[in-house]
Formats: sequence, C-alpha cells, structure tokens
Amino acid sequence: MSPTAESWGVYRGTGLPGSAASGPWPEPPPWRRFHHGPSLPPPPDDPYASSVLGDGTKPLPAAPDEVERVNAALALCRPLLVTGEPGTGKSALAYRISRELDLGRVLRWRVTSVSTLQEGLYDGTGRLGPLGTAFLPYRRPRVLLLDRLDRAEIALPEDLCTVLDAGGFMVAGAPAHVATDDDAEAAVPLRGGTVRCQAFPLVVITTGGDRDLSPALAGRCVPLTLPPPTRATLEAIATARFPQGLAEDVLTAFLDRAETARGPVVRRLLDALHLTAQGALTSLAEGRNWQEALDTVWTWTAAEQP
Repeated sequence: MSPTAESWGVYRGTGLPGSAASGPWPEPPPWRRFHHGPSLPPPPDDPYASSVLGDGTKPLPAAPDEVERVNAALALCRPLLVTGEPGTGKSALAYRISRELDLGRVLRWRVTSVSTLQEGLYDGTGRLGPLGTAFLPYRRPRVLLLDRLDRAEIALPEDLCTVLDAGGFMVAGAPAHVATDDDAEAAVPLRGGTVRCQAFPLVVITTGGDRDLSPALAGRCVPLTLPPPTRATLEAIATARFPQGLAEDVLTAFLDRAETARGPVVRRLLDALHLTAQGALTSLAEGRNWQEALDTVWTWTAAEQP
C-alpha cells in the first residue's frame, strides 16, 4: 500500500504537544548520515512557544501541503524553505513543529543585511551561535529558524551551503568546551574542534520576498508556500490565544475585517482582540455606536509593515 499523509511521517500539523505520530523517527538517506557523537542531553523546553502559539490545548489547522513538506524535509535531512505573504505564519511554523515533535527550544537566528556565517556559527569568545548550536550531536534534530534570510547579502546563503552539506563545521583554535546558544553558562565538549550533528537539524528558512535566494541554496531545500490564513484558521488562532473566550459578535466582526485586510492580518487580529479584552472597545463605545468603536480599535492595529 502506498503511503498517505495519515500513515507516512511523524508530523501531523496540529501544533499540539504529544500529537506526533507514534513509531520510529525516519531514517536519513545514506548520503545524509552523520552520526557524530556522543549524544548530548536533550535541549531545554521552549518558554517562548506559548506566546507564539497559545496554550497548546487546541489544534491549529495545517496549511495545504504543510504536513507532507515538513515530513519530507525531516526524512531527507533537508532545510525547509518557507515563503508567503507577511502574516501567514512562516516563523510560527518552526514553533509548531518543535512543540508537536517535542524537539525543545527553537534556535532562532534573526538575519540582517550585515549577518555573516561566522556570526551564526561561533562568536570567537567560546560560544556557539544559533546555527552552530543546531549542529551539535543531539539524538533528535534541533529546530533552527533562519528568519528572513533574504535580508542577507548573497554571500551568506552561498556560505551556508557548505555547512548544510557537511552537517557541521570546524572551529579553528576552539577551546575544549564551549557555551551554546541555549545556555551561556553550561559548556559542552568539542571533539577535535569539530561541531557535527548526529541528527540533521530541521532548518526552517523564511523569506519575505526582498530578493530571491541563490539557486544553490534553494535547490537544497524542500519548498513550502503558505497561503493567506483562512477564516477557519484565524478563528482557531484567536481561540487558542484567548482561551478565556471572547464575545461571539465581537470575534465575528473582527474576523470579517481580517478576511479582507492585507498585510500581517494575524498580528492585527490578535492586537485588536487584546485591546478589546482589555476594555478598549467598551470605553470607546461610550458616546458613539458600537460599530464605530470597533472600527477604531481595528484601525489602531493597521500598521502594514511585516
């Protein structure tokens, strides 16, 4: 029987802790096996996940192709290249994957126009950066978020290919122990100045479309384009972030606006709902009709910058 989205892979796209498929972790292709060791202890939990995803008690709908592409990236030990308009959840996807698969804290590298490969790998003072930490020999893959890689100069994506192909890198003149991006105090050993993974990290690369990534890097990735969120997705996100509940007519009115808005609609929706939960709508409604007050709250969140 041919595999299906329900029977193949470990990721199910719910974003809920402990909802991953049971069974063994996928074996890497023979040409992508590194198995450098010994294994390090599991990474810490991610305290930031709940602020990105909510409390983790209700599933969030998966985007089209999300489950298949994430499982393909895990099975092939390839980066996941995520594109889409602002507000489609590109960065949040890394947290969904890590929480569902229990992979610990997401390592996040916020790329800028002056970022270099060395910055992400090793700072020269005895500490690994987020990219370097991701390639330490953990038994299960770390999730590394390379956020807005299209902001970087062309040299960084090109240089990144070398590390991705090798599954690690050398640290010239490195001490016997180094600190990590997880913990500046706890040091981990280096074997001969080499950082190399056991399980290839799940590298989630996001772009905002400022420029195309180099063909060399893009060709090494599993692509995933996230569409604008549907009404059902927006409602699920709102419910997850406001588990105490919101007035149904208020939520419906804001969802109506979000469906036709452009830009980071998820951010605007959540900002508007937070202001409403804090009493802004009630205060504004004094002396004006309810619809005008609702329009004002929505307008306050209308910054379109990603």
